[in-house]
Order: sequence, then C-alpha cells, then structure tokens
Amino acid sequence: MSYGTPEESGVRTYTARAVSKQQIGEYRLTVTCRAETDNMMAPEVEVLFQKFMDTLSASPDFTVTAQRTTEFAENITATT
Repeated sequence: MSYGTPEESGVRTYTARAVSKQQIGEYRLTVTCRAETDNMMAPEVEVLFQKFMDTLSASPDFTVTAQRTTEFAENITATT
C-alpha cells in the first residue's frame, strides 16, 4: 500500500520552568512559559531564549530549567 510522497515540516519549541525556592504553605510556586514566534527555526530564537534564561537564572529565588524540543511530522499525500 503506497502512501504517496512525505512532506516534512519541523516544529521547534522552547520551554522554561521556574520553581520558587520559597514555599507557599506546603507547595512551591511553579511558573512555566513557552517561547512563540512565526519562525521558531530561526537561529536568533535560540540566542534570545538563552538571554531570557540567563536573566531568570540570575534570580536567587527560583530554580530554573529549560528545554528545547524539535518535532518532525510527515504529512502523507494520497496517490492517484
């Protein structure tokens, strides 16, 4: 069974998470943010996100983690 020609597209996501070192009752405050722009594959996005991470990490009040994920999807076209 033939599926036609795959058309590859990539999606990149940058996510940062800051967890407060101070507790609110029994819990810590967690702040999660995701970077968004029309062209997430542009090299400038990585540079700006790193600057953002450096700014967050400078705070003594939060523990900061981040990740970059890249997802590739292949759209399958019908054969005729």
